[in-house]
Amino acid sequence: MDVVKIVFFALIALFVLVTFHEFGHYWVARKCGVRVLRFSIGFGKPLLRWQRDDTEFVLAGIPLGGYVKMYGESTDEEPVPEDQKHLSFSHKSVWQRMAIVVAGPIANLLLAIFIYFLVFLGGTREIAPLIGDVQQNSIAEAAGVNPGLEIIRVDSEPVASWADVFDQLLNRIGETGYVEIEALAPESGLSNLYSLPINSWLRDTDQPDFLGSLGLIPYTPEVDAVIGQVVADSPAQRAGLQVGDQILETDKVSIESWEQWREIVRSSPSRMLTMRIEREGELLNLELMPDEIEEGGEVYGLAGVAPQAPDWPEELLRDRQYGLIGALQAGFDKTWSSSLFILDSLKKLITGQVSTKSLGGPVSIAKFAGASAEAGWQSFLSFLGIMSVMLGIMNLLPIPVLDGGHLLFYMIEAVKGSPLSEAIQAAAMRVGVSIVFGIMLLALYNDFARL
Repeated sequence: MDVVKIVFFALIALFVLVTFHEFGHYWVARKCGVRVLRFSIGFGKPLLRWQRDDTEFVLAGIPLGGYVKMYGESTDEEPVPEDQKHLSFSHKSVWQRMAIVVAGPIANLLLAIFIYFLVFLGGTREIAPLIGDVQQNSIAEAAGVNPGLEIIRVDSEPVASWADVFDQLLNRIGETGYVEIEALAPESGLSNLYSLPINSWLRDTDQPDFLGSLGLIPYTPEVDAVIGQVVADSPAQRAGLQVGDQILETDKVSIESWEQWREIVRSSPSRMLTMRIEREGELLNLELMPDEIEEGGEVYGLAGVAPQAPDWPEELLRDRQYGLIGALQAGFDKTWSSSLFILDSLKKLITGQVSTKSLGGPVSIAKFAGASAEAGWQSFLSFLGIMSVMLGIMNLLPIPVLDGGHLLFYMIEAVKGSPLSEAIQAAAMRVGVSIVFGIMLLALYNDFARL
């Protein structure tokens, strides 16, 4: 996917998430009788603005957030006249101010429930977790896991697809102990329990290979050597390869499968390969020079293509239909489990169980947005769902500057009967700004390091 599409879908995601977050603040503020002066999506110079009642609605040029400006919210403003205090944020009860502050994150969590509801309402099709092979000298081989087994349980949680397996393994990143896997032999119908030892598992990696690190290789049907995708400005595109081309020969070697051709390309960095392909019944000869890529001390060739998706046996496909009530329940469950996962990940970051390399910034978010959109509407909605949960949970953290920090101030005020002094609040705000700014810099550094 090209950069324009990536940026487009990232902006769509940001617009939806920020709009719902700020609308939560706006709606509750209005219900509490507070005058809202401005509702802005984005920062900086307004690109579009219009007035409705007492509120100015703005679409600004820097699409990295938004804000709701309320009357009487800032101490820097002129004193609120007596006859206007009923419209002032600062003159509302502490419980009303708490409700206004928490409304943004809650709006994001409600949005996530609705998004996941839409995803599940359309039904899902997933792939059964059948083990195709086990790597030699791996954790799985040492534990006695064999090819051909179907995983039915991970750490006491039942699983029916690889997506379920990944969800369970995600929760174990950075931990030490055992991953318990129960696997079924389809022929006999008997199952066994396998204990796979882990030690600070995947702690220092920013792109974890859950299955590969355990030595598990999922079953996949043999993939034919037919082009399914060509990356823009790649060696494959420059060579003239197109979607639908079937690769017959490379350097006079007959090509039987995609994996065979992939290995030839990987072992041929910066070396010209002669190819014979079939395109719509016509035989063509092409020349391809793979790019030379170095990663982790390994040099390999890269063509910039992907194969056509293989046809999966029906018995390995898991179709799930939910209905209205079932989809809504699944939406609640997914939002809840995602919230717990984010909180657990934050705890592991703080305690050092997970590397700070895993943090991602706007570049990573944009790439995920583009990739999910390319994979289909359900994938993009799922991306929006997890991002909405993340925005809601992160904003509830008790860090000054964030909604959770303001909520903490108001909770202290409710307990002690009076607000914290302006000096203490200002000092706390400076600390909060430093924390948030530091995290943003680290995330940006990780983004560019990955590039």
